[in-house]
Amino acid sequence: MLCDILSGHHERCCHHFRMSATTFIALRDALVERGLIISTRNMTTDEQSGIFLYGVGHGVANRILAETFQHSGETISRHFNNILRGIVRLKDDYIMLPSSNAAVHPRIRDNPNFHSFKNAIGAIDGTHIPVVVERSKQAPFRCRKGFTSQNMMAAVLFDLNFLFVCTGWEGSAADMRVLRWACERGGFVVPEGKYYLVDSRYANTEKFLAPYRGERYHISQFDASTRACVYRNPRDLYNHRYAGILKKRFKILNVATPFSYKVQCLIAMACCIIHNFICRHQINDNIFSDEGPDEQDAENEGGVGDLVGVIEDSQN
Repeated sequence: MLCDILSGHHERCCHHFRMSATTFIALRDALVERGLIISTRNMTTDEQSGIFLYGVGHGVANRILAETFQHSGETISRHFNNILRGIVRLKDDYIMLPSSNAAVHPRIRDNPNFHSFKNAIGAIDGTHIPVVVERSKQAPFRCRKGFTSQNMMAAVLFDLNFLFVCTGWEGSAADMRVLRWACERGGFVVPEGKYYLVDSRYANTEKFLAPYRGERYHISQFDASTRACVYRNPRDLYNHRYAGILKKRFKILNVATPFSYKVQCLIAMACCIIHNFICRHQINDNIFSDEGPDEQDAENEGGVGDLVGVIEDSQN
């Protein structure tokens, strides 16, 4: 099956593994060359990679992976975790903060509509990822939507690359608290004279620019059928450019998975690393470009996938 997918129509590989066959092979090679995975007597590195990517891409249970790839549940679990650990070790190569003298991003520099954002590095937001935790420990993980989650903070560049990711915070933790921890103890640094765009749940400061209050902000408040809609004023225009979602490439981030909490956090980080890997190695990623926000995302203000904002609109 795997050989047929990798050698078949490019959309088959994108559907199954969320990337092209060329990118799939590049990711496998990156893991093999660093000694992070090796072929075994019963399973090649291709199949190991396929199991993991299919699992995170579709959010399916272990028994489904076992049936799809015709291996025991124990074998699937072992290789899934091996690939997970290997991908997380690629983090420093694929998720990194910009240097203090980084140039203005081309999407800002080359678009006269965004010249006022020339000192903006990207956008920051928190997104709630469903998690499974012990019943006795659920209280701090229960977010305002009522489900148990981790609050993942991410800083994203204008070309959709992750610059910084912080996983593991309980769902009840305020976005501003996570950002404060990241700045004070997590190694998140904003270069002098630069700033990030943030949403209304963050404080408006010299380094973090929040949207105008009292204006439309969330994507559900705009007419999705008319992107070039009539804005009430410049503040309305700014807030619409800031509203949007990170397209869901990895369905596993939408469901609570029966892993340990540490592994659930590593999965979220691994998905961000793979996303950056695809951005770097795959020129055309149009298979997901037509996926607009679904109804749940439009209503989920601050929920799963409510991440980017100005980045999404800057592509149009």
